[in-house]
Amino acid sequence: MYIRNLALHNFRNYEHASLELSQGLNLFVGDNAQGKTNLLEAIYVLSLSKSYRTVRETELIRHGATRASVRAQVAKMATLDLAVVVSEAEKKRLLVNEKSTTANSFVGCLNTVLFIPDSLQLVKGSPGDRRRFLDVQICQIDPVYRSNLLKYQRVLRQRNSLLKEAWDHRAQVNQLPPWDDQLATLGAKIIRRRQEVVQTLQHYSRAAHETISDEREELSLIYHPFFIQDENDLREEPYGEGELGSILAKTIKELRQEEIRRGYTLVGPQRDDLVFRLNQADLKKYGSQGQQRTAVLAYILAELELMYQETGDYPVVLLDDVTSELDWKRQMLLLSILNEKAQTIVTTTNLGGFSTEMKERARIFRIEQGQILP
Repeated sequence: MYIRNLALHNFRNYEHASLELSQGLNLFVGDNAQGKTNLLEAIYVLSLSKSYRTVRETELIRHGATRASVRAQVAKMATLDLAVVVSEAEKKRLLVNEKSTTANSFVGCLNTVLFIPDSLQLVKGSPGDRRRFLDVQICQIDPVYRSNLLKYQRVLRQRNSLLKEAWDHRAQVNQLPPWDDQLATLGAKIIRRRQEVVQTLQHYSRAAHETISDEREELSLIYHPFFIQDENDLREEPYGEGELGSILAKTIKELRQEEIRRGYTLVGPQRDDLVFRLNQADLKKYGSQGQQRTAVLAYILAELELMYQETGDYPVVLLDDVTSELDWKRQMLLLSILNEKAQTIVTTTNLGGFSTEMKERARIFRIEQGQILP
């Protein structure tokens, strides 16, 4: 899978830009605040139908304009023309081969893996950060998971609304059982799928980490469901969907009064976490920044292999200012691996950290004030 060409119109600081991309390495060079990150954001929007930088989609529209669009021709088994159109006056439009479609059908047409400075939050950030990383990844490869996650989020909102009112209006408690059932059923499906994916990521990330660390350290990824209190009780083998449903239903009953008292749901995958261990020690608590960065790199490489295993295509890799976050050795190792497998789009403030051989193989662009120059 790769992007053949990309066109931006009134997107962020781009009035108009159109370019042809290499199937391999593409380097975008420019000073800060010229539009490098905006370019990666545009590709991400084409992949996930929304931005990773803002929830207000009108912010994507160039100042003074009323409408923005991003378009690309994506080569996979069949060539797809993808487009996202954002307007101040109308609902966002997602198009595949010029036909409007839903987000659930749009996501998965172009798969991406994103590395930005904030990606380090994967290890040292909050459980919510890690759940978002995992959900974004699975949603690109599994439309059933996307659908279940959206349904679960609606159930969770409705249930929280009832719990918030139940303390003062006890009659609301009688409305909870149908939502409890849906929460347990959908929650079990989500946890089960996440566990399966983490098990695959564990396999690939451990192998990648051994390569990056010269086999000096062993990385482990373990899914931490909400109902396990002691991390020493975590297990790598996934729970069965039926077993999870029973645990969820039982815990809902046990925590009923506490949920009413607090006014929100205490049960479900929205409270789960992903644990990174290095030589069996918690990487978040005890790992150095360099070790945490190495683990994130291994995770990114594992994402590639997971997506290839699930879809038969490697995703497009987006690396934003990688030279500021990784030392030279890690940069070169990452780019050399990616260059063999996936279309890679890298932004940087200078080319000094790239080898002559790598620059000769790459297609190089310069970005200046929203203009992309070959």
